[in-house]
Amino acid sequence: MNFLLTDGSSYNTLENNVASTGDFFGYVVADPLPGTSTLRLMGPSHDNVVSSNVSHSDGPIPVQKFIPVSSRHYLGSFVVLNGTYNNQILNDQSWASRGSDFAWAQAVPNSGTPIGVDNYPPALHCNVTASEGGGGVGNLNGNVWYGNTFQTIDPCLPPQ
Repeated sequence: MNFLLTDGSSYNTLENNVASTGDFFGYVVADPLPGTSTLRLMGPSHDNVVSSNVSHSDGPIPVQKFIPVSSRHYLGSFVVLNGTYNNQILNDQSWASRGSDFAWAQAVPNSGTPIGVDNYPPALHCNVTASEGGGGVGNLNGNVWYGNTFQTIDPCLPPQ
């Protein structure tokens, strides 16, 4: 992973960066998994701005796909994960060769994997049921994606 805003990270600005070679994500804003003690302790991640960044991240190389501890799952270049809310993903550029360039998803717990969540086959995108604020899931938890350049984007995200 290249840039992480997780486990209660709030009111941060991540701006004017260039990233590549992320195995899981390029840029991610994530809450702890819904219902966990980490979420109760750290709280949700919210009100972050990810703006004017570039990502060339596209997941693990073929050899890494066969290493048991490596994620065979590449979720996307810019990802908003779990119930995090009121984040802004603005004027970013992505050229991922697999996965979504811009994704909104929720991790699916799985104790049978090395990282504790489903990692292969790729998780569903737009599967978010958790909301820590921002007007709820029907309002994309108040998260905003605007002015981004991409090849692929999750179908539940607004036109750019």
